[in-house]
Amino acid sequence: MTDDPFDRVFGSTPRRPSFTEKVARGEAFGGQIDPRHAMAVEAASVAPAPGEYRAFGFLPAGNVNLSCEVRWWMEGTIVPEGLAFPYRLLMEVGFSGEDTLRLRLPDKVIEITGRRLEPLRQALMRQQVTFLQQWTPLVWPAKPADVAVIKRINVAR
Repeated sequence: MTDDPFDRVFGSTPRRPSFTEKVARGEAFGGQIDPRHAMAVEAASVAPAPGEYRAFGFLPAGNVNLSCEVRWWMEGTIVPEGLAFPYRLLMEVGFSGEDTLRLRLPDKVIEITGRRLEPLRQALMRQQVTFLQQWTPLVWPAKPADVAVIKRINVAR
């Protein structure tokens, strides 16, 4: 019992958990964890070792970001190029299998090709990606295995 007069007279009822609390505990969606969401959270929660490649990064706590930075490398150099766009301008996330994504903005289309890009697509749809970057052996000599890898980023204006 509590000190609240209503609770003393009528008894208290247990508070029902919110949908957010259910998702955090894995109880949403009929008690089943969405495997795509689990892959995205797993990909983000593993901190890369210094000098280890990561295709994208985001806030796994469910926070929504205002913008996303896209980074690629000038041909044959370790000089990064890129752009940042506010999520409010992201009109569509298109995909072909798990190896091609197309981000449609009002004035450009960003095409991302690689492998195992499904966790990236899910995170983009939730506006949780803070950066995504192309892999280059000049920056990361060890070839990434069993993780998302962005092999090419093409911006069509």
